[in-house]
Amino acid sequence: GDSLTYQWSLEVPQGSSATLTNPTEVQATFMIDKPGTYTAQLIVSDGTVSSDPDTIVISTENSRPVADAGDGQTVPVGMLVHLDGTLSSDVDGDALTYQWTLLAKPDLSSAALVNAMTTTPGFTVDKPGNYAVQLIVNDGTVDSEPDTVVISTRNSRPVADAGEDQSGVVNSTITLDGSGSSD
Repeated sequence: GDSLTYQWSLEVPQGSSATLTNPTEVQATFMIDKPGTYTAQLIVSDGTVSSDPDTIVISTENSRPVADAGDGQTVPVGMLVHLDGTLSSDVDGDALTYQWTLLAKPDLSSAALVNAMTTTPGFTVDKPGNYAVQLIVNDGTVDSEPDTVVISTRNSRPVADAGEDQSGVVNSTITLDGSGSSD
């Protein structure tokens, strides 16, 4: 029935900087910051004698990475499209590999991905219509769920170009030139 004091200690996986919060309290906590095995040990004392150590093992499981194929784009025919998977992530901090696939393209299109195993592949839009591109990332253990982005040539927004800035004097005529605008 003596009151107890508590002493927790923690062994962490290589590269972890996890530390115990409140290691002399009944309940101690720590944040898992790397995958691997964490071993917590507790020794209690009644003021006269200490207990044998008791340990528990906390193992992490690999989390599925998340693919992010970026935002959809509307581009004109003939344009080189740059895809961007750099916002893909893995909560475990594992290095990612990338696999892009051109799932759908307009009839008669010969578009093909260039550098499909990088974070930023590309392809040239050669026919009007929609192009669906899928990204799957892998953390060395498991694939992500696929993320798909659509590149379209339909309803492309025109680009206004009002020309270069000008200066003038009072009572002079200024000619504005929008001929650099395009669609």
